[in-house]
Amino acid sequence: MTHDGDAGVPGSLARVLAEVGAERAAQDETHGVQELPDGTGAGAAVAEADTARRETDAAAGAGALTWRHILMEEVLEACAETDPERLRTELVQVAAVAVKWAQALDRRRAVAGARVERFRAIVDVHVLLVRGQEVLLGRRSGTGYGDGLWHLPSGHLDAGESVVQAAVREAREEVGVVIEPRDLAFAHVMHRAPERVGFFFVATRWDGEPYNAEPDKCSEVAWWRLDGLPGDIVGYPAAAMAHALERVPFALYEWPADGHAT
Repeated sequence: MTHDGDAGVPGSLARVLAEVGAERAAQDETHGVQELPDGTGAGAAVAEADTARRETDAAAGAGALTWRHILMEEVLEACAETDPERLRTELVQVAAVAVKWAQALDRRRAVAGARVERFRAIVDVHVLLVRGQEVLLGRRSGTGYGDGLWHLPSGHLDAGESVVQAAVREAREEVGVVIEPRDLAFAHVMHRAPERVGFFFVATRWDGEPYNAEPDKCSEVAWWRLDGLPGDIVGYPAAAMAHALERVPFALYEWPADGHAT
C-alpha cells in the first residue's frame, strides 16, 4: 500500500516538502535571515478568527467545505495569537494545511491527466514470403516467447518508421532477403488482446535466398504449404494466415465475444 508521504505517488508529501525546502532556500538567497516583529493579536484579529471558525463549521455542515475555508481559519487563528508558543503551533498548522492542499492539487492533476491520456498499442509487423503455395516460417529459439514454435518473420515497429519500412527491415534482419516496399501487399491486420496490433504483408518477390540470419533467435527456417501449416505454430500468425487466404482484412484475437477487454 502506498501513502501520500511516499515519494513518486500522486500527491506525494515528500515531493511537496522538497519544493517547500527549495522555496525556503530561494527566499534565504534573496532576503537572508529576517528578524521581524510578529504583528499578531492586534485589532480585530480575534473576531476575524472567530468568524472564520464559524464559516468553516457552517460550510462543513452544509457539505460545502473547501480548502480555502480550512486554510483561512488556520491563518486567522495564527494572526490572533500573541503567545509565542501558541503562535508557533498555529503557524505549523498553517504550513501543514497549505502542504496538504498542494498535495490535493497534485492528485487532481494526476487524475485529470489519466482521463485524457490516450491508450498506446504495441505494433508489430509480419511478412509472408510466399513461393507458389508455400510460406517461409522460422522456429523460434532463445527469445522468451514461443520458443520451439514456428512463426513468421516478424518484429516490433520502431519509432519513426512506417509498418512497410518495418516489414522490409524485419525480412532483411531475420531471413536475409531484400524486399522493395512496392513488392509488399497488405494482407491482414489483427488486434490481439489487449494491446497489440499486428500488420501482415505478403511478398512474392525479393532479392536473395532466404536463410536463418538470426541463429540466436531462430533454430531453423523451412518452407511450409499454406494449406498444411505445422501443428506447433504460434496461434495468432496461423489464424492471421487463414484470414488472409480467405481475404478477411481484419480480425480480433483472444478478445471476449463482445470485443471488449475484461
